[in-house]
Amino acid sequence: MADKEKKEITTSPIEALSEANQSLVESLAAAQERNLKYAQSVFESTIALLKSHVESSRSLLEQWEQQAQKQPGVLRATETYSGLFRAPLTAYQQVLEVMETASRQGLESFQKATESVEQALQQGREQWQEAARQVPRTTVKPEK
Repeated sequence: MADKEKKEITTSPIEALSEANQSLVESLAAAQERNLKYAQSVFESTIALLKSHVESSRSLLEQWEQQAQKQPGVLRATETYSGLFRAPLTAYQQVLEVMETASRQGLESFQKATESVEQALQQGREQWQEAARQVPRTTVKPEK
């Protein structure tokens, strides 16, 4: 126990600060990783939902066209309405594809920024550790 107390007493303030900074760096890196995973899951679930809506609309439109073809005399009206429904659906799908590409690029940029921050924090931690090694240790004698 005396050795432990002696070790605690000889720890410099720089070393204590270095350990606190190291804990902070690890905590920040973990938080950034969680944020990135959350953003990716939100993005992926949103894109999947939008794709599902497009496919459902397309399927419904195809079923409507098949039913209309079975009824004579309705074919011309069906073609007209089909064109009216398909145009916005196609535009919506194109917008969805653009959004997906832009969102993926945004997530990649966010991930690169996170990696840069982690690297900077790691370098800062290493510099603190180096500074702590260079500071001479002082021994404080406990008061009696």
